[in-house]
Amino acid sequence: MRSKRIQLVASHAEQVEQEAVRAFGEARQALEAARKQLEMLQGYREEYGQQRAQPAVGAMTVAALQNYQSFLENLGQTIVQARLEIEEKARVCEQQRIAWLACRSRRKALDTVVEKYQQQERHRQNKAEQKEQDEHAQFQSYRAKQKPSD
Repeated sequence: MRSKRIQLVASHAEQVEQEAVRAFGEARQALEAARKQLEMLQGYREEYGQQRAQPAVGAMTVAALQNYQSFLENLGQTIVQARLEIEEKARVCEQQRIAWLACRSRRKALDTVVEKYQQQERHRQNKAEQKEQDEHAQFQSYRAKQKPSD
């Protein structure tokens, strides 16, 4: 039967869709983790920036001030890298979403084909059963007419 053969393809398409959903979910989680990391880094930068704005209890040495400036610059570069990483993860996430939607669309189309084939098969089976019943009724009617009266 055609529906059984296409059902195998539809089952495979469902597995592929489930894998696509999993990959999309992982991409979304990675994107959210990167966003949280950026927020954390920005919080650190703001916190350290506020420390510099406060008047120092003791005079800061030149070396300490240079280290502080270097640290803030490194933190700023890390934030830039984090933003770039978010952009990349967002792009990957969108690609995974598109791939999942394509898989879902294919699976739905295959499910529709399977249902169509099953309906056709049921229709043919019903038609064959009806024909068989009609032939049986016709045969019974013929036999009843052929039976001699006593």
